[in-house]
Amino acid sequence: MNKDELDLLKKVEELTSRLNDLFSQKSKPFLVRYPLLFTLLVIFGAIMISEGMRGILSEIKFFQFHPFVMLLIGVLILILTGTLYKKLKNKEE
Repeated sequence: MNKDELDLLKKVEELTSRLNDLFSQKSKPFLVRYPLLFTLLVIFGAIMISEGMRGILSEIKFFQFHPFVMLLIGVLILILTGTLYKKLKNKEE
């Protein structure tokens, strides 16, 4: 056996690539046939995540009494992720 046959990571990447190809072929007709249903499912999922996070954060007493701190943390996270996105985008080009 050579090294390529034993490389588990390479085998996993190949399997993942084949599965992605298979699912993309199968999912396209679903998205085309039911765009409203798919949109509603995406919106429902986003709302569930939002409400779940709200429930978790409402349990933290500090944030109940200092919502401005929560706002600042959110803004800082958005700034940091935006900066990271710009840096990664520039590296691609």
